[in-house]
Amino acid sequence: MYQRVIDSSLRNVWAAITDPCVVEIHLPGESSVTETGDKSYRVSFKISVGFFRPTVNINVHLSGFVDLASVDIEVIGKSMGASVCGVGTIVISPGDAGLTDLEINAEVQSSGLLNNVDDSKIKTATAEFIDAYLSKVETV
Repeated sequence: MYQRVIDSSLRNVWAAITDPCVVEIHLPGESSVTETGDKSYRVSFKISVGFFRPTVNINVHLSGFVDLASVDIEVIGKSMGASVCGVGTIVISPGDAGLTDLEINAEVQSSGLLNNVDDSKIKTATAEFIDAYLSKVETV
């Protein structure tokens, strides 16, 4: 489970989760978001792995919308012989003084080269990515 209080309005956080155009604004570096279907999009970005800078492609599908409250998310990502897939629910609620409370409950499975990486490292890297993304949401 991932939890965070975000210094942004409920409406802004909701858009940063559910609107592909807004998602793209907050992603780091060389990244892009392409709509691939109804409530589905692909996120592509480069990461640094030693001397390599592979492109990571993550397919995202959203469902089970409860407006300004929760959404179910399914992700499948692949790069360089490694893959990740996961399902979960993102819940947001109004916090104190215009802040927004966010909680992500998800199950993620890795395969390929990621099987050689300790789960705690994958969880830490995922939390750091989400933190960086949400920090950008706070600045808008």
